[in-house]
Amino acid sequence: MSLNKKTAASLVASLGLLLLFALPANIAYAQNVVRVTGKVISKEKRKPQMGVNITDERTKRLLAQTDEDGRFAVSLRDNGTLRFTMVGAEPVVVKVKKRTYIEVEIEERDFELNEATVMAKRKETTIQPEPTDIEIVGNWAKIKTVVRVPHKMFQRDTRLVVQPVLNNVTRKEERLFRPMVYDAKEYNQTQDRMYGYNMKERDPLAAYVTVRHDSLEEKKSKIANDILPYVDSLYLEDVRDDFTCDVYMAIEDYRHILYRDTTIIARGTVRPLRWLDYNIGAEAITDSAYFPKVEKQLHDSRGEVNFVFPIGKATFDEESEHNKAELAKMEEQLRVIRETPDAKLQALRISGTASPDGRYETNKRLARERMDYALEVFKNHIDDASRRDMEFSSEADVATWDDVVKLLRADSLFDEADKVESMIQRYPKSIDDQGRAIRKLPFYRNLLEASYLPRLRRVEYNMEYSVYRQLTIEEIRALYEKDYKQLSRYEFFQLYRNEPDEAKREHIIRQALEISPSFMVAANDLQVMLLEQKRPDPELLKPFANKKAPIEVSINHAVALLETGRFDEAMELMDSIPRNEKTELLHAVSGAMSGNVAANYDAIAKTSTRNRVAMLLAMKRNQDAYDYALTLDDDDAVSHYLRAVCLSRLEKPIEAGKELNIAFQMDPSLKRIAYTDGDVNGLLLGDKRYEREADNIKE
Repeated sequence: MSLNKKTAASLVASLGLLLLFALPANIAYAQNVVRVTGKVISKEKRKPQMGVNITDERTKRLLAQTDEDGRFAVSLRDNGTLRFTMVGAEPVVVKVKKRTYIEVEIEERDFELNEATVMAKRKETTIQPEPTDIEIVGNWAKIKTVVRVPHKMFQRDTRLVVQPVLNNVTRKEERLFRPMVYDAKEYNQTQDRMYGYNMKERDPLAAYVTVRHDSLEEKKSKIANDILPYVDSLYLEDVRDDFTCDVYMAIEDYRHILYRDTTIIARGTVRPLRWLDYNIGAEAITDSAYFPKVEKQLHDSRGEVNFVFPIGKATFDEESEHNKAELAKMEEQLRVIRETPDAKLQALRISGTASPDGRYETNKRLARERMDYALEVFKNHIDDASRRDMEFSSEADVATWDDVVKLLRADSLFDEADKVESMIQRYPKSIDDQGRAIRKLPFYRNLLEASYLPRLRRVEYNMEYSVYRQLTIEEIRALYEKDYKQLSRYEFFQLYRNEPDEAKREHIIRQALEISPSFMVAANDLQVMLLEQKRPDPELLKPFANKKAPIEVSINHAVALLETGRFDEAMELMDSIPRNEKTELLHAVSGAMSGNVAANYDAIAKTSTRNRVAMLLAMKRNQDAYDYALTLDDDDAVSHYLRAVCLSRLEKPIEAGKELNIAFQMDPSLKRIAYTDGDVNGLLLGDKRYEREADNIKE
């Protein structure tokens, strides 16, 4: 398999360690020294080129390499010349000419293989990394291989660069293991001389160089080879992804590519613990000490009572049926206040209104006197202690004849209303003149004076008292609908715990965490929901999980980390989770997933036969694993898949293939796993139907 041009170019570019040597920002430049920035792109595809070496053509000094965006920044004399080179591309030489920005196009060259590589691939004409597996240990992907380099291909003035590449099939991403560089003695000495005998600092590949020597020669081989052992690991964010590993290889002399090839050394990962089947339930916090404290909010209540005064009088008859009923209403309100815990009278506001009959100033004075009388009546019904802390206020007013007109029209007495209104319009500036004219109307005494003017004589009071009480869920919902940002933690807590709809409950909790990011109970309640729905969030409880947190928080966070393939982080968290019967399985799974399989075998193996088989495979006890696999449920596709893994390891490919086909027939989705499962994908090579399906999976 060959990598496409884009992949090959990025890999070749990466062989230079992907370093960008940036000069200090405060450097003092000489007058004839300029700082040049720029970008290198591919001529054909117009894409940024990373890892392009930039050297001063005069001094041969390596100045910088381009970053992942193809950008660079160097300093040199304004009349200098820059040379841009990377493996697999034609060099480009550019004169600066006092420019401060340069865009460079670099072109991959069509190279000719030397005589050794033109021949059909035979052992003496190809570099041969040994096939291997990508072994998953904790969150690390480890490869271990040996590269055989035939003497016929490796001359005294050459360098071999081997670059393993980890392909994340799931995310369609590539990552680079460290390169391996193999120098012939003469090449290495020449390089050192070219770099002013400071190769370690100036050659970006120097840290990875092995110089050829006799001890590397393969002793028991018919073909003269050098053997180069290679081991490296990469940290994986999520080990549940599928991976393959390619190796890019190039031999070059000082100016040319002599050989280039790509091969697959691992078609998948070996991760039998993917088949562990465990259920560590999510747990809500049970200790109410962590719940938001019950809140009693301040809420004002108001009451209103109307008293009727006789014409021209500043006092009212407390024994009249109407006024007795109104006083009883006020007494009842005062009783409720007295019997309500934490209730406190705050203020009493009196507003008095007189009818417009008579002179205006007289009426206004009468309204004030009525208010003073009413205020004293009210005060007599309030105890002395409450009166001392209360605020009293009052207002006096006189109703207008327009108010009479409104009452008449409300009772459909339109003719009488029109006549009163005509008097108002005749004397618009004087309420006293309006009154004298209206009193002459024939219906004044029997209708207005008898029925309507008394309705305008009243005293109203507004008694404000504050009560500290817990809001009802209906009141909280009303506040939430108005503006959720005004809710307290306690109100959010009550709201989402009383919400039956899961989607709405999750939305409310996320709003609570938006307002209060440190709301631990809400974060834990959300994680419980997500775990139950098989979509855990490994970041949600990270700020809270520690030895001081409730045990449920640490457990839920650990489970979320395990479910998202972050095994090393889960293992670190185990120190904050005590070992007991309840947490035994969590500790065992975390330990096994982090690489300590043997120590946790007993705790996990006893949970199910399937888990026992997976653990034995992880410990490479393949025959024992197969013996137990034979006892698994024949109606389960995974049972046949695990038998195929065991048989493949026991070098029984025909039997393994049969078991694998049974698994596929029962559950076709297992083909997706088999494609990158290093234990079984070798069984499928050569199957054209499988290869077509695999291509579709990769696409």
